[in-house]
Amino acid sequence: MRVGLLTREYPPHVYGGAGVHVEFLARELRTLTDLVVHAWDAPGDAEFRPGVVRHRAAPLPEAAGEALRAFSTGLGMTAALADRDLVHSHTWYTALAGRLAQLQYGIPHVVTAHSLEPLRPWKAEQLGGGYALSSWAERTAVETADAVIAVSHGMRADLLACYPDLDPERVHVVHNGIDTDLYRASPDTDVLDRIGIDPDRPYVL
Repeated sequence: MRVGLLTREYPPHVYGGAGVHVEFLARELRTLTDLVVHAWDAPGDAEFRPGVVRHRAAPLPEAAGEALRAFSTGLGMTAALADRDLVHSHTWYTALAGRLAQLQYGIPHVVTAHSLEPLRPWKAEQLGGGYALSSWAERTAVETADAVIAVSHGMRADLLACYPDLDPERVHVVHNGIDTDLYRASPDTDVLDRIGIDPDRPYVL
């Protein structure tokens, strides 16, 4: 199966949890299937990475805003997905590209929900009309996706509360995994000592 993985964040430019998720998901999926990652262009990243296609927005006036730039980038992604058998989008930034590929090429669209626009109403003050666009893109993609992956049972409940038209049978919980070879507990305290943290004092993170 030929899979297109759509993301805003991808190394070397990762700024949040969704980017980390996609980085490690792509690494594992590559061992199972023909995977191409379609990511936003990373300024200053001239390194060619096999299996990664970078996309950038069309030149738009500054007043166009972030949401329209995201849609413009997504159109480029959609145009590059004709050879894929399935498309998998992450976050609203690429959700519309996934939906358009679903319609254009008749392929299944899977959405992974990391966060939800209706639960971030403060963005309306930051983005103005852009928040209405991001919310519309997310709703459109989620409600029409062939499958929706929730990263927790809490996220599944939020999805069904925010989008009552979403068929619960299409929402599947797949928890974030962890590479235990890379992330593992260490009894060494030299780093804690160096930065002044007492290892004998309880600490909550």
